Amino acid sequence: MAPVTALQPRGPLLRDPLFGRIWFIQASTQVGGNMALFALTILVFATTRSNAAVSALVMSFLIPTILLSSFAGVLVDRLDVRWALIVPNTIRTLLTLGLAVAGANVAILLVLNLGISLTTVVLTPAEASMIPRVVPKAQLETAMGIFNLTLQGAFAVGFAFLGPVMVTIAGPSFVLLVVTVFYAAATVATLGLPPAPPVERPRDTTRHALHEPITQLHEGLVAIGGDREVGRPLIHLAAAASLVGVIGVLGPNLAASLGLDPKDLVVVVLPLGLGVVAGVFGLRRLGEDVPRRRAGEVGLITFSLLAAGISAVGPVGLEAGLPVIPIVVVLALLAGAAYAATTVSAQTALFENMAAGVRGRVFGVLASIVSAASLLPILVAGPLADQISGPLVMTITAAGVLLVALWSATLFGPRAGSRREPA
Repeated sequence: MAPVTALQPRGPLLRDPLFGRIWFIQASTQVGGNMALFALTILVFATTRSNAAVSALVMSFLIPTILLSSFAGVLVDRLDVRWALIVPNTIRTLLTLGLAVAGANVAILLVLNLGISLTTVVLTPAEASMIPRVVPKAQLETAMGIFNLTLQGAFAVGFAFLGPVMVTIAGPSFVLLVVTVFYAAATVATLGLPPAPPVERPRDTTRHALHEPITQLHEGLVAIGGDREVGRPLIHLAAAASLVGVIGVLGPNLAASLGLDPKDLVVVVLPLGLGVVAGVFGLRRLGEDVPRRRAGEVGLITFSLLAAGISAVGPVGLEAGLPVIPIVVVLALLAGAAYAATTVSAQTALFENMAAGVRGRVFGVLASIVSAASLLPILVAGPLADQISGPLVMTITAAGVLLVALWSATLFGPRAGSRREPA
């Protein structure tokens, strides 16, 4: 199969077989990955009853992304992108099959999951690099919009719906087997992609390639430190990611505090996911006249207060004889919408305020910085919850995020004489 060059629009994008193939790869792996994360969270907690073990699980997802994302991007640029998709997808499928048959051996689960995370670090920039190879330039913006919507929806479909429902019906190991099928289907789909050889580069670029990730990290830090309109939404994203990460780590413990089995965490995550989807569409319809900064701050304040409320419902509501499950469902739905308002507003503000000349090079590094900023609360949350209680740790984290949001709203405004804040 010859490589694709000089692409011309081939009709409606959603009917384009090449785009449909790469979209199927993204959708199946994103949904499958979220299903696997939920199943592993439940399996590890049910086996160990240790929040620290769940923290270790989440860290095995995050650490490769934080440390290696920039280097993986440089590597992908020097490979045939088709093979950068085929080989990691094949390895990930086999490793996920190992997860499905490993049972409750937590040490093996963590090692296999670390391997899967390493393959995902390569697959993420490879998928992004393949899109402009198969999509004409005139349709590229539409394609990216579809991919971003899929990325948001995959959490609701995989982590908040399919994962919880299938764990409840058939157990975590069965879910991991289903995810293996998803990954295998994605691997087969990669075989039909066109060759995408690396762009020719001068021969003396090896040293530059080694220094490029460090240079990009420096550019990201300069962009953050030199412009509050870039730094502020990044802080909002990091704070929201920290609280979401802690909720993920302590979710099974939270279910137990509500008098539920850990596998019944669907009571919390399903309305949370539905709230995220509702928040995305609601912000598009109602948030056009609200400044990005204020929408992000109000969303973050609301999210932190609702998270604190969710953590308090079990210990307080059960003792008072309140209907805790309906209360949690409503709070989780509203919390998901508030989280969506924060993240969508912050991401939009970043796009609007970041200089076009550095946007593409720096955005991946900024994502790594957000992940790194959220790592410490996740690292501490599990062991600390084992010493005190999960709901209390969740409340403390929510209080910290609330302080960050209030600081942003009152003390981290535009500098005097800076350009007008965008709407």
